[in-house]
Formats: sequence, C-alpha cells, structure tokens
Amino acid sequence: MNTILTSKQKQIINAADSVLLEVGVIDFTVDKVVEHLGIAKGTVYKYFESKDDLLAEVSTKALNQLLNYFKLSERNTPKGIEQTRNILMSVYHYEQDYPRYFELLVHMERPDFSTTAESYLSISHLLQTFFTEHIQRQIDEGFIKPTVNPLISNYFCWGSCMGVMQFLDAKKAFLKDSEKIEQRELFESYVNVLIDGMRT
Repeated sequence: MNTILTSKQKQIINAADSVLLEVGVIDFTVDKVVEHLGIAKGTVYKYFESKDDLLAEVSTKALNQLLNYFKLSERNTPKGIEQTRNILMSVYHYEQDYPRYFELLVHMERPDFSTTAESYLSISHLLQTFFTEHIQRQIDEGFIKPTVNPLISNYFCWGSCMGVMQFLDAKKAFLKDSEKIEQRELFESYVNVLIDGMRT
C-alpha cells in the first residue's frame, strides 16, 4: 500500500478500527467492516489485499500508542535501571487501557501473519529501534551489563512480556478469585526477573 492513504482507505481503516473495538480480533471479519460502512466487499479488496493487510493498518494506531507509552515511561523516570523496568511495565498498563488493541498485537504475532503494509512495517521498526537504543544507552551509562545484546534483548523482552500477559489474561478468572495474587503483581514480578538478569 502507498504511504499516502486516500480518503476511501482512511474511511475503511476507521471502520475496521470501530469493528475491532466492538467485536475483538477473533470475531473481526471483512464482512463486518463492509456492513459497518455499507459498501461493496470488492471496494475493500480494491485497497487491501487481505484481512491481515487491513488489520495491519489498524494496528499502526495501536503500535503508535504503545510507542508513546514507552517514550513517556522513559521520559518520566529518572536515569537508571528503573527506566527499563517502567518501560516493560508499560506493556501491562497498555493492555489494561487498550485490551482490544493488545489482543490485535498478539494476533499479529502468529507465524502465518503476513503483510506488506508500509505503515505497519515502519512503526514496527520504530518500536524495535526505540527499545534497542534504550538498552544500548543503559549499557553505555553502566546500568545494564555490557554482555547484554540490545537487539536480542528487544526480541526476548517483547516476546516474553506479550506471552506473560496472554497467560495472565487466560488466568484472569482464577486470579480474580484469589485473595493472595493480583495480575499486576505477577507481571511486575516477571519484569523484576528480567531486570535482575540484565542489571549491573
């Protein structure tokens, strides 16, 4: 897809966003977007090759919001290992604030997901660059071990935090009935394990 979107493309993406927020990614279909807009199905496929391409465009907004969470966490925390901890904790806060978008991001991590949407590829690169550069700065300033590989830590932290949040969401009903354990406490404990493994 071209970087500059037409008004019709934006209209379809906005409709897809509304449908996603209403029904969630599992029940999301192109037919529901068509019904929401009252247009022909062929009009959607004129601009988007597949449902994944359409969802990729919707996820651009979701990923931009997540990147803002990362940036605010870093900006609002004094220099030190707590910056990294708070960036990782922002994954939890993001999921709590935008559960439908988080669900979408998890969906797009599946092995068969494929898209050529430039906006999605661009924001994904920005997220990777932000975290990788953050880790490198933490190494340079002596807060993280020099043996930590910034790029590898990016994939490891992203993948594992997403996985832990999925697990906690699946166990939400069990945790709700527990008087001893809270979802936030479990995620925070996991983040502490990551931090303890990286810090100097």
